[in-house]
Amino acid sequence: MSDDADRQTIPAKCRRCDRPMKDVLVCDYCHSLNPAAIGADYFTLLGLPQQFDLEEDLLQERFLALNRHAHPDLHGQDSPEVQQLAMRISAAVNDAYRTLKSPASRAEYLLELMGGKSSAEDKSVPDGFLDTIMMMQEELADAKAGGDEGEVARLRAVLTTQHDGLIRRIAGLFGELQEAVGCEAVRSDLTGEIRQQLNAVSYVKKLLSQIG
Repeated sequence: MSDDADRQTIPAKCRRCDRPMKDVLVCDYCHSLNPAAIGADYFTLLGLPQQFDLEEDLLQERFLALNRHAHPDLHGQDSPEVQQLAMRISAAVNDAYRTLKSPASRAEYLLELMGGKSSAEDKSVPDGFLDTIMMMQEELADAKAGGDEGEVARLRAVLTTQHDGLIRRIAGLFGELQEAVGCEAVRSDLTGEIRQQLNAVSYVKKLLSQIG
């Protein structure tokens, strides 16, 4: 997100106590909730850098800290307007946490923020991937039909390894993307490859869900 966008989203001062605000969601001093938080992207909302690599402990820490201020139960004695705002902000914080906690959904969200195509706009996958996934689907069907638990377990392990490898590749591509600030052609190639890798992740997760 650009500095201009940050300035539009995060007010310079709290509307209630007029002190400088560090976070978009709540004032550090009077703990008033900020209505502008509703329109913030999930990274800004949680006070995290807009990048794929996130520390899970920091993500959870930010989520819990913000929920301590925004949870509707804490605003039961406030005006109806503040209670409604707390409900909306709490829902946004929960959505943000769920989205950013999962590497795949975090990548989807970040790709969208960076102007990449959605899975509906680009259904492509890496070369040779569909042949591999179709073969594994047939192997899984045969193993389940034959009651071969060992083969099912092997396929689960292979698919899990494949999933983790795709996520690592996506992490690397996002790293390259953040370095390619000035070259639109390179950025387009990288976002396109991230889209392919994410489409492949979807296929792998679907097949894993069939194993249970």
